[in-house]
Amino acid sequence: MDIIKKFILGLICGIGIITFTAAAVSEEVRAKLTPVYVNFHMGGDEHSLSSDDTKILNYKGHLFVPLRSFANEIGGSVYYTAPVGSDRAQVDIYYEDDRDVTLKDKEGYVRLGNLGVKFALNDDIPVIEGSIKIDKTIPKDKDVVISILDSKGKTLGVSSAIEPYQPSHVPLSQLKQGDTINFRTNFPYMETPESYTLKVELVKKTDWFYVQGGVVAVWGAGGFYGFPLNPAIYGTNTNHKLGDPTPISVTLINLSDDDNVVTTKPVSFEVEISDSTGKLIRTLTTKPFMGEVQWKKGMMRTTIVWDQKDSSGKKIAKGEYNVKILSNETEGYMKSNPDNIVKFGLENSMQAGIPLYIT
Repeated sequence: MDIIKKFILGLICGIGIITFTAAAVSEEVRAKLTPVYVNFHMGGDEHSLSSDDTKILNYKGHLFVPLRSFANEIGGSVYYTAPVGSDRAQVDIYYEDDRDVTLKDKEGYVRLGNLGVKFALNDDIPVIEGSIKIDKTIPKDKDVVISILDSKGKTLGVSSAIEPYQPSHVPLSQLKQGDTINFRTNFPYMETPESYTLKVELVKKTDWFYVQGGVVAVWGAGGFYGFPLNPAIYGTNTNHKLGDPTPISVTLINLSDDDNVVTTKPVSFEVEISDSTGKLIRTLTTKPFMGEVQWKKGMMRTTIVWDQKDSSGKKIAKGEYNVKILSNETEGYMKSNPDNIVKFGLENSMQAGIPLYIT
């Protein structure tokens, strides 16, 4: 079977290379489109591309078979990334034998395989990566997460939502039944267990969700004020086109290297948007957060969307704008000491503001 898989992968890659090369050599070619029956035989099985819509390109005696149709027939997936600036377009092709993707959720939406798990405690970032195959289209209001369980089935930690990786811009909910793609996700810092199992499941999307930062990571210039919790604008793209909805990521980060923080009082954050002169033009407010924030730069994040209008509803012009989270406070406890309720100051720092460029 390994020989067959190598043959299939080689054949797909070969087709992808010659198709891509033909497009790169010239922007325009003259060729014949010919209706055809395409039959290919692998491992004793016959596969066919024989619909009325199947046509091949005949160019200077070379035949080019539709790459996506071919890959789909053998259970592979093809993703096209349009060129950006001077970069070339990119084609990514994935193929997995079903026997390699065996970790399933109980509702039958996805299967995971070729999994690599890297635990970390003092450096790097804990990460799980591998392949995901879609058996049923994932609802837009659901995320896919992985739980790490000890030998007794106790949950040691839960990952952030699985995100496609290479290409990373494909939302998981847009993948179709039968699609396969690589993924990468992070999970909380922990020692490597003596034994563990993984569990994959679909969970409901929430306004605030977990992401993991690195122990030694530093975001931009300056530091954080206040401890252990700090608000930050992290994960926001600073460049946007005029007229496009502009998402702003607000993050509550736990700087403690010793313990998780559990907040017991809901807290919302006001986000001020100013123009290049410092004039306040709009204030947005996040949905409230209350719950647990993981140690060692574990983060809870939410997204608010600016419609590029000022407080009077007038559309803004191109230019530079500044976004800043205002200071706030909440209360709660360190997880190791739940009886000691304390007040947490959520102080504004240099990490709580960024420029936005509207072009």
